[in-house]
Amino acid sequence: MAWVLGAAALALFFIARGRRGATIAETGIERLCRLDGDVARVADAPRKNRSASLRAVFLDLPYRAAPPSIRRGLEAGLQELVPLSGFALERLAGMRAWAVACLPLAALLLLRFSPVAITAAPPLAALGFMLPKFLASRRRRRYLESVRGGLPQTADLLYTCVLGGRNLDQSFRGAAASAPGPLGTMLQQAVREMELGASRDEAFARLTQRCPLPELSSLLRSILEAERRGHALSDTLEVYSREIRLRRRDELRAEVAKAPLKMLAPLVFLILPASVLLTVGPTFLATLKNVF
Repeated sequence: MAWVLGAAALALFFIARGRRGATIAETGIERLCRLDGDVARVADAPRKNRSASLRAVFLDLPYRAAPPSIRRGLEAGLQELVPLSGFALERLAGMRAWAVACLPLAALLLLRFSPVAITAAPPLAALGFMLPKFLASRRRRRYLESVRGGLPQTADLLYTCVLGGRNLDQSFRGAAASAPGPLGTMLQQAVREMELGASRDEAFARLTQRCPLPELSSLLRSILEAERRGHALSDTLEVYSREIRLRRRDELRAEVAKAPLKMLAPLVFLILPASVLLTVGPTFLATLKNVF
């Protein structure tokens, strides 16, 4: 009990010290907002950062307190998942440290250091090591799926703007303002970069790096190639919109075709035994009662 109280007191000391001495760095989005004159958003960003919960600081604590060698081990396999998962690297590494330490400890305490608990401790530690990677991969996959779902509508918006007589910059700006979900945020960031002096190739290259989605890369590459070679942009966007809808339809058909196979395991291991038990069970019990 004494070491638990000592660890808790030490954790509270580091948390209080970190919150008192923390400095809020201005992010790239805040700098863009400041250059654009959006004072309300700039003033609101530090307020949101200051209101970070104690739970977040507590999760980051193991990573911040660990030496560099242990930090590199906690970061293994997480760097490539950070940009689109919504988690900071410190948060994922801290979650990994807490999971590796707490899952085996909880098993040992609940089972009172029995042989089963001692045997289950290493697999639980391995599970805790992989848990943050699974969470980050799942959120990253959902983010990419939401971006992929907004691409057909965005391509139609671009096609409509081009047919309306706008040039490429005006059409891209209008499509970015009306694009749904996170795709609109990413396109607006590319528009802001071009307004601040970046070329279209550079802005599109950064957008492809931020969101490594083949469909988005194909759209941006088609736009650049059509402009570079002098092709009609409306024809290019029409072909792309048709192809991405056909591809999306084929993906949905493949998912529907997998549904019976996914339903097979619950049917065999859950529904079928319950049905057999309800139908044959009373007759079997009655037979046993008559025999014995």
